[in-house]
Amino acid sequence: MSKAGSSLLRTTLIRAADTARKQDPQLARIYYPQMVERGADHLKALCVVAGALAERAWAAKNRQMSYVICDIDGAPVTPEQAKRIIAQDFTVPRRGPPPAPQHQNTGPETGSADHQQQWGKAHQQAAHGGMRSDTNT
Repeated sequence: MSKAGSSLLRTTLIRAADTARKQDPQLARIYYPQMVERGADHLKALCVVAGALAERAWAAKNRQMSYVICDIDGAPVTPEQAKRIIAQDFTVPRRGPPPAPQHQNTGPETGSADHQQQWGKAHQQAAHGGMRSDTNT
C-alpha cells in the first residue's frame, strides 16, 4: 500500500484489515505467512491484508454481491466456524520483546558529572546576576 491518497482512507483500511484477519480465514491466510515466514512486522502484514480487503470490497461492490466469509477452499462458513479455523491454523506465535537499544553515556552531551557541575556553576552565576553566592558585596 503506497502513501499516495487519503491518509484517513489508508488508516481505515488498515484498521478494517486488522479486524477482518481475525474473522475471515482467507485474510488470516494472507496475514499468517507475512508474519511467520517472511518476518514482517504487524503493520506491514496488515498493509498486505488491507490491499486484499480493498480488492474484495471493490469486487463485491462491482458485482453487486454481499461479502461472504468463506473457508480456505471457498465454502461459506459461519462466524464461529471462521474463528475456529483461524485459531486452529493461523494463530501467529508471539515474538519476544525487541532488544533494548544500547546507549553509551559518555561525554558532556549525555549528562556526565563534569558537565552537570559546569552547568550548575553557570546556572548559579546567572541566577545571582553573575556574582558568586559566597562573596559579600
